[in-house]
Amino acid sequence: MGTAQRCQHYRPMNVSGASVTRFVAFLAFAAAVAGGPAIAKADAIYGVAVDNNIYYIDPAAQSITYVAPSLSTFVKANGFATDRGRNQLLYFGSNGDLYYYDIPSGGSGTVAAASVFGNVDEFPPEDAAYYNGAFWYIGKGGRVEDFDNKLYKAELTYRGGVPSFSGTPVAYQLTASGSTTGMAFGDIAINPLTNMLYGSTTPGSGGLFFSLDMTSLSGAGENPVTVLSSGNTLSLQLAFSGDYATLYGQRYVVDPIDPANPALTSGLWYTVDISNGDYNLAGFSTDPGMRDLAGFGTVVPEIDPNLLGSAVALVAGSLALLERRSRRESRRVA
Repeated sequence: MGTAQRCQHYRPMNVSGASVTRFVAFLAFAAAVAGGPAIAKADAIYGVAVDNNIYYIDPAAQSITYVAPSLSTFVKANGFATDRGRNQLLYFGSNGDLYYYDIPSGGSGTVAAASVFGNVDEFPPEDAAYYNGAFWYIGKGGRVEDFDNKLYKAELTYRGGVPSFSGTPVAYQLTASGSTTGMAFGDIAINPLTNMLYGSTTPGSGGLFFSLDMTSLSGAGENPVTVLSSGNTLSLQLAFSGDYATLYGQRYVVDPIDPANPALTSGLWYTVDISNGDYNLAGFSTDPGMRDLAGFGTVVPEIDPNLLGSAVALVAGSLALLERRSRRESRRVA
């Protein structure tokens, strides 16, 4: 077989620009993450504190870590919810606008303006959950008579991973013991595995803990909740663990002398028995306290810049060897 024929069957190593880019990115990331510290375990419950910052809490490690500032202009960011599939947080600002925060990228923005929801300025909804492609929340006003026991659904749309909402939220009238008004909430949480919503109300509105079957919701009629316990003397923010096996609750505790001082707030943590509504101390507290919980999300590993630099240097050296090898093989073929 002649030289020309051998050349037809020989395929030298091809290092294209796209391949090189992918190779560099992969090795740099792998080297950095493999040796770099992760800021926490993957399971985390996100929330917003009175200082208007977003945090995550690791119940297993009993730790709290700062994430980022919220987009709310005052100290009333509330109504947090987590879209687990996209790893995004959703929440209302003090102006009533709905915002999002993307955990992997740190990007944030506005989902929809307050006017879309009919929110009252300075009194945004304080209780929310993400379920079945929609943001669900309890309406809120500035007066007790505004507590109309309505659960709202805002079905979100996405473009390039960015959520948006337009139109009118769908309202579902809830009733507790036959009443359609008066429930002032601690929080709501939804388990998509069982399609059950759980809610807690303040002591002043009965101290209820209740459940609601989301598959039986009626937009035309009333939706009675199942009261599992009542007369609870504390109000809890609620969030499920990553596997939905545990419903956590946090009691927001303030200093009575200086209640607006974030340095003097704390969060006392509980677990909630969803079969009977019992509140049980979880054995830890966090500082500062969370005004609302968004629920479980995946923590993005933090990459050590020094390790990243070493990884890039390693990749650069490997790439140089590949290029030299490719040139030698090319000369042999020629």
